[in-house]
Amino acid sequence: MGRPVGSGRYPIRYTNPITGVISSSSRYIDEKGIKKEIPTRSKECLVDNKWVKIHFAPHHRKSVKKRINTKKGFMLNLLKHMNEGMKKRKEKGREIQGENEFIDNRRGRCDKLITQFNEQVERHGYKCPVTHIPFTTNVAYNLKDVNNQVKTFSNISPDRIFNNIGYTKQNTIFTSQLWNLTKREKPISELEKIIKPEIIERYKAIVMERFPDQKYVL
Repeated sequence: MGRPVGSGRYPIRYTNPITGVISSSSRYIDEKGIKKEIPTRSKECLVDNKWVKIHFAPHHRKSVKKRINTKKGFMLNLLKHMNEGMKKRKEKGREIQGENEFIDNRRGRCDKLITQFNEQVERHGYKCPVTHIPFTTNVAYNLKDVNNQVKTFSNISPDRIFNNIGYTKQNTIFTSQLWNLTKREKPISELEKIIKPEIIERYKAIVMERFPDQKYVL
């Protein structure tokens, strides 16, 4: 059972969220008699003679990969992970000052985050202001592949200058993943032992510009 989808290679079927009945119809009638579209989570595709959730289907993953590798798609994905990360930190009892100032409750929008990024690019160029590595927005998005765990060190990464402060406009800069992963929660004194002096000086200049009253931490 199922009807062709996309290029016609993958039959698709739907599970009625109320009755559990499987059919080729993408719509159902709810308890109030209103016709509605079946949610994505209730859709399945026939791939290699096996029914799988729609997000595992090759054509769907190809479409998602294309979208999240665009600037806007990448930023939307960043915002999602920023929100999830802060939520996990708070669940672990970590005290975080300030809220995520880039939250946008409108579906498919991340205007505040893109504006902050564009302002940084206007000043520092399309590169990490610390390492000077040119920015990329490459997401492997492979299925059950080791590449899902591989970091693209040149990808844009939102870095919180001070880890006890949230993603505020003052505290957030966009760096390469390489810098963000290297820095983590290390103090400047430790970074100075493993990073080139000119890179450390660029970072210190950014910290002093954003937080001129925190000179003592450098």
